[in-house]
This record gives sequence, C-alpha cells and structure tokens, in this order.
Amino acid sequence: MTNRSVIERISPLWLGIGIGGALIGTLILIETYLGRWGATMTGGEFDPLARVSSGTLRDLRIAVVHCLVIGYLPAALLHVMQSSRRTVLGLQDALDCTPQECVTLAASVKLSPRLIIITGVIGFVLSFIFPYLVPPVPPHPWTPSAWTPEVAWHRILGPLTLIWSLWLGFAIVTVSIRLSRITRRLKRINLLDLSPLTPFTQQGLTNALLLIGSFSIWSLMMIETGFGQMMWIIGVCILGSTALALLAPLQGVHRRIRQSKDQEIERVNTEIEKQWRLFQNHDINRHSGDLADLIAYRSLIDGVPEWPFTGSTYARLVLYTLLPIAAWAAGQFAEELLGRVLQ
Repeated sequence: MTNRSVIERISPLWLGIGIGGALIGTLILIETYLGRWGATMTGGEFDPLARVSSGTLRDLRIAVVHCLVIGYLPAALLHVMQSSRRTVLGLQDALDCTPQECVTLAASVKLSPRLIIITGVIGFVLSFIFPYLVPPVPPHPWTPSAWTPEVAWHRILGPLTLIWSLWLGFAIVTVSIRLSRITRRLKRINLLDLSPLTPFTQQGLTNALLLIGSFSIWSLMMIETGFGQMMWIIGVCILGSTALALLAPLQGVHRRIRQSKDQEIERVNTEIEKQWRLFQNHDINRHSGDLADLIAYRSLIDGVPEWPFTGSTYARLVLYTLLPIAAWAAGQFAEELLGRVLQ
C-alpha cells in the first residue's frame, strides 16, 4: 500500500474529531489536575461565578475554540485534496483522456512542499501580532511566566491555527488553479446539457463550505469580550474569500462555455444570414419556418448560463452563509444556559 493510498483512506471527519477530541480531553485533564474547576470563596460565601469575573472562564472557552479549530483545519485540508481528486475522476466522461490517464491526472493534484514551508513560516510570523489586536492586551503577551494555564493554550495553539488556516487557503488556491487548467482537456461542451460539468461546481461549493465552516467555529469567539470587531473583520475577509473559492475552480469552465456559446452563435448567425438571403430571393429550396427555428435556437443558446450554476447551487450557498450565524446563536444560548445553571 502506497503512502498516497493511505492518505486517501483517512476520513477527514474522524481525523477532525480525533484531533479536536484529543486536545479538548487533554485540556480537561490538565485543568482537573491543576484544580482549575473548583469554585472559590468570595466574602466567606461559596461563589461558583468568581472564575467568570476573573476572566478564567473566558480564557478557557477561547482555549476550547482553539482546540476545535485545530481539529477542523487539518481535516478540511485533507478533504480539499481528496475531493479535488474525486472531482477529476468524476469528469472522466467529459475529459479527453483514457481512464488510466484520468487516474494519473487526479494524482497530479498535489501541493508544493516548498510553498507549504513558505506559507507556514508566514503564518508563524503573523501569529505573533494577533495577541496585540484583541483588547484587553496583556502587558507581556509572549512572556510564558505571565501565562495562566488557559492562556498557555492560546499562545501555543494560536500560531498553529494561523499556519493551518493559511495552508487550507493555499490548498484551495492550488486545487482551483489545477482544476481550471484541466478544462483545456474537456471534450466539446454540450451547451444544452451542462450536467457533465457538475463536478466543477461541487468542488467550488466544497471550497466555500470549508471556509465558512472555519468561520463558524471562530464565530463562537464573538460572545467573548473584545472579539466582536476582530470577528467582523475576519468574517468579511472569509466571506470574500469564500466567493473567490467558489468561482476559482470554475474559471476555466466559464471560459470554455463562453467560447462555445460565441462559436455556436456565430455559426447560427451564418445560417440565419443564408436563410435570410433565400427568403429575400424567394428561393424554392427554402422551407417555411427554417428562419424562425434558427432565431429561436440562437435565443436558446444565448440564454445558456456561462457559469454552471443551478437553483440548488444558490440555495446551498444561502444555507452555508447561515452557518456562522447559527453557531453564534448556539454559543449565545449555551452561554445563557450555563449562566442560569450556575446561578
């Protein structure tokens, strides 16, 4: 069994659950070992909310979000690579290649190790800026002696989350460029049936979903003090990137559809001109209705969408954009429920 086949057999879902679950489990064990769960005595009375006022519970929730993100991002990156290869294999009937050539073409969709290293270094460097962007800014955010056990999780996992976020974006860009180039090997496009091009649309939707899924987890931070403005900025950036991630794999298809439409309309216009001349000359070889049929056909071709989207595509996009709102609402509900339980 080759290394590539091992990677393809890994389930992104279970990978994410395994990493995220292991990190949260370790966090709970460490918090328990350090006695961080115990409520304190305030003014001689038992106060289970004393930790909230000190910010410890806030830091703990942020640490949990980091654990969830770290579990999600590697799984999302793996899913991008696996889905891109399935996309190429799903285009076998539309591509001008043999089954073996399609398998080889699918295997060629991979990431450059050199660019992975460069992207990782950029993410690592940028991660040191983030603690200064979220109020209240600690006096010495990168001094380990000043870290609480919960903050230590932020400082350790923070650089990893940014590195993996950039790797996910890099994977989406690489896959999209590769798929866009593959459109050069498409057979003649049937403008009246764009269903063979559906795998390209599915890949674009996958890219969009994975980016919005990442923001859905980060949106849980909006319930914490100081993160509102930052989350709005991140949200706008991610939603803008989502639109680009959706369209990027379809750029090549868009060009091919537009070229096919232009060629077909040009051909029909030539036929219309011939029929018009026959009509003017009262040629007996002309059949009644030929000109009207050609004009109707040209109108039909002109109405073919240049992006292979359907109504279900737009419906799914709308549902995807609601995910961060749903995650934020769930976080608010959980926060309110927890507060009522602890009162």
